[in-house]
Amino acid sequence: MTQQQLLAFAVLAAMTAAFAWGRLRYDLVSALALIAAVLAGVVPYDRAFSGFGDDIVTSSRARSS
Repeated sequence: MTQQQLLAFAVLAAMTAAFAWGRLRYDLVSALALIAAVLAGVVPYDRAFSGFGDDIVTSSRARSS
């Protein structure tokens, strides 16, 4: 495994543990995981928020409000 793969799995493991812990809101856990992935170099800075413009994200956010 490469270092980048190990960092990605570490972020996923921490995120899963935070979800299971249940003390933090799910949106905060997700935002912290994204920030950690960007800081670790797993997700490129210029592509970090590109998924939020997808139609399914926009429609699911509108439905949950």
